[in-house]
Amino acid sequence: MLAAAAEFGIKPEDFCDFSSNVNPLGPPPGLDEELKAHINEISRYPTPQARPLRSALSEWLGLPEEQLLIGNGANELIHLFFLWRRPRRVLIPCPAFSEYARAAKLAGAEVERFSLPLDASLDKNSVAGFLEGVELLVFCSPNNPTGFFYHGEVLREIIEEAGKKGVNVLLDESFLPLTGSDPADSLACAGYDNLWVVTSLTKLWALPGLRLGCLYGPRGEINSLSQNGDPWRVNALAQRAGLYCLAAEGYLKKSVELIEREREYLLARLQEIEGITVFPGEANFLLLRGEREGFTSADLFRKLASRGILIRDASNYPGLDHRYFRIAVLRREKNLRLLEELQNYFAGS
Repeated sequence: MLAAAAEFGIKPEDFCDFSSNVNPLGPPPGLDEELKAHINEISRYPTPQARPLRSALSEWLGLPEEQLLIGNGANELIHLFFLWRRPRRVLIPCPAFSEYARAAKLAGAEVERFSLPLDASLDKNSVAGFLEGVELLVFCSPNNPTGFFYHGEVLREIIEEAGKKGVNVLLDESFLPLTGSDPADSLACAGYDNLWVVTSLTKLWALPGLRLGCLYGPRGEINSLSQNGDPWRVNALAQRAGLYCLAAEGYLKKSVELIEREREYLLARLQEIEGITVFPGEANFLLLRGEREGFTSADLFRKLASRGILIRDASNYPGLDHRYFRIAVLRREKNLRLLEELQNYFAGS
């Protein structure tokens, strides 16, 4: 955002940011006052392993506390996991979040990719054929950037097939809570001994400046990672924020209601714009494709940025090309502004 602000002469706070896929409701009300009230905690070391927050998360998720590791965002935990496990060969879907491949390569792994269909269909056999010689399979549900939510049974089949071949699975469920699913719907609750699950609390509670994430791992294995890692990974204010957010009554329900309402509104209105294909995901963002001849997402990005709107140019996702872009689901007034700008852009193409 700072680069766009400098280039287009617009204050960062004046942008409508559709490029960031955090909770559009924003942090729970009163969090700023809670943090101010505990600002003196920055002069002391934070609680090792974020124990009070880990205990509260354990209860909320319905998972054993000793199988959870709290981190400075899901991305840090993804990198930490790869550096600890150091798999030699990793299978990653495309399109998918770029940090999986970056973390794998940093850990010295060879990356192999398989293509996901650009709809919500998924077949165990389409993945199983790539598992030979692989040590780790990465998956994300709901997927980023498509938003497709792969419901339980097919993912269970894939995890079980991977287990038969001695392959571990790292499942990213960062957007699962924002679909309205119960925490108990997490596949972490299934108890697979080859499954690791990472979740972004940053996105759930709209805390990108503080950052919080959670990693679940098989009993016994994650203890080694916890004991040998940095015990002060999560700073004091982030821990305080996590505890406050967990106790925010009705916050998640309001968040899901806002996302579902505005996503359906955006879907309906975007489908009315000639020249756009919309992929109907179930997360708090939507993947789109421009269909006009000569269209590029880079050009759309620049035109909208000059008007104070930021979108995510998705052309750098493996498996996508210059036609794809992603938008977050925001509040109605901002969604209306984006729709008007997109209508004008494609009407003039």
